[in-house]
Amino acid sequence: MNFFGHNLLTEVIQLSQFLANDSSTSDAQKQRRQLRLLELQQEIVRKFAHPIRREAYPVDAIPIAVRQAFVKAVALVTRYHELGGGAWKGTLFSPTLSKYRFDTIADGLISEATLARLCQIFHICAEYEEHIATLVQTVDCQIAQQKQIIQAVLTDANLIADSNAQKSHAVVDLFHKLFGEIPMPVEAIGCIYTQTQIFFCIDYQDSQLCNPDCWNRLEIPQQVKLQEFLESLDRSTFEKFRHFPTFSLCDSAQMNPKWIEHLAVLTGLTRFQITQALSCSVSILATQNAEKYLIHDIWGHNWQSMLTQFKSDYAILANCNEPLHGGKTAYTCDGPLTCRELFQIKGEQVIVNQDLACLFFHGEVRQRLGLVFTHVIAEIMADVTEFKFVRDFPEFSKQLPCSSVFKNVPTKLDLELSDLYFLFLQVLQPLLEVKLSAFEESVLESDMLGDWGKLGYPVQSLELRSSLKRAIAHLFQIFLQEYNTTYLPTITSEIGVFAKIISNLLYLQNVVNELCTDPTLKTSSPHFPFQELLLVFIGNYCSNNSYAEFWEVDDAIANDFLPCWHYLTKNLTGQ
Repeated sequence: MNFFGHNLLTEVIQLSQFLANDSSTSDAQKQRRQLRLLELQQEIVRKFAHPIRREAYPVDAIPIAVRQAFVKAVALVTRYHELGGGAWKGTLFSPTLSKYRFDTIADGLISEATLARLCQIFHICAEYEEHIATLVQTVDCQIAQQKQIIQAVLTDANLIADSNAQKSHAVVDLFHKLFGEIPMPVEAIGCIYTQTQIFFCIDYQDSQLCNPDCWNRLEIPQQVKLQEFLESLDRSTFEKFRHFPTFSLCDSAQMNPKWIEHLAVLTGLTRFQITQALSCSVSILATQNAEKYLIHDIWGHNWQSMLTQFKSDYAILANCNEPLHGGKTAYTCDGPLTCRELFQIKGEQVIVNQDLACLFFHGEVRQRLGLVFTHVIAEIMADVTEFKFVRDFPEFSKQLPCSSVFKNVPTKLDLELSDLYFLFLQVLQPLLEVKLSAFEESVLESDMLGDWGKLGYPVQSLELRSSLKRAIAHLFQIFLQEYNTTYLPTITSEIGVFAKIISNLLYLQNVVNELCTDPTLKTSSPHFPFQELLLVFIGNYCSNNSYAEFWEVDDAIANDFLPCWHYLTKNLTGQ
């Protein structure tokens, strides 16, 4: 990257950070920064433009990973609309959800025979064809179970029928069954629900109810309890990733156990199945901000939980803030390597194997960054889904609030850069932050001493324990050196990874933007909505090794997606 490219990216990152974090900025300053960011977008499009191959070329020349992901996406996109909000209802009105439209695809379009034909066209082996068929059956079962649970919840709450849609007391009762006895005035809460998700909308801001009459009617202990709850909603924690695709804090420990048992009897499912489903399908939004997130979450994120493997990555990401422990395993180029293997005992002295420590660090960083890439790609796809409303209903675009400067662009440069920068630092923190004390043991110390005690080492020796602390301090020094050399989040380093990540993200955004705004592709097939198929393809291409696939997905889209699309429309749909 040349000097101009470095300066360009530096300014873009700085502006994105200012706009995301500086609430004290005046409106005039904010507007100037927004305008400057829009100007820089034009330079970025020119510098990071990705040539797109539009003509077909021999199927066998298309990489097998692309062909497999494409065929899988064609089979799965037929289930996309079932996980959206086409049948939404609620006690509140949503102008965006009421207008949002998705062109449904007949399930029979990808029957056993047509899947076989598709695999024949793209030269997919019989084993992978069977894998796709089994996957579709599994997804169908998951969708059916999810719908069954939400149906049972809403029916039990007396919310399912149209005539009951305005029963606010029923909404409060359901809220209490899910979140415990949080004092919640009826006037302060509403509900929007689909066949697979439930969204509570609470009229609050700055940890207080917006309506002063509602707030003042509460007794002081009730106000304190409610304020603590509302504060927890706005707190950014890794725990929320565990509840993907809602990013909520709906936890099974809060749910009414008798009610869960009642639902288990109604559905014939286990309590675990019900609590797991609800913990990932119930969310809370601030009423005044709800329109910002409804399409983004309902149409943008929900399908990702069943039509991709993102859910497993998010489950791991939820644990990324935990301190290192002895069993922590990094998957390196030489195979799995645990943290405990980095230490050796010689007498009563503990030493660190520096070569293994470096190997472990780079392997663990790649794993963690892969999880960050999954989140960034998931947000890109949800942003593209949100853009569909602006594209299809430009006259109503004001009904969809947006925090991004790039509301009229499929991907959101400022928001996605801000997410990437924030998570980049957060997920690496446990590898760079050492907490040692002469008065207590860290998790890593306890694990190592426990292991060595079982092997007969003198773990009560003060010399050994003191040496272990020094060894751990040395380990983190090694980690910090490797971080400073390779992963420092700056775009000025010639060997640093961060600048390469940003560059690749921009290439990816630009190719997605170009394809999603091409008017000839929007209506090129009446059978498969182009944008949705592209999104499901991206999600399935990036569902195995997210670190490696992040570097490849922009090329896969630019070089191979349209050729695959042409084979599909020509051979399967008769165009």
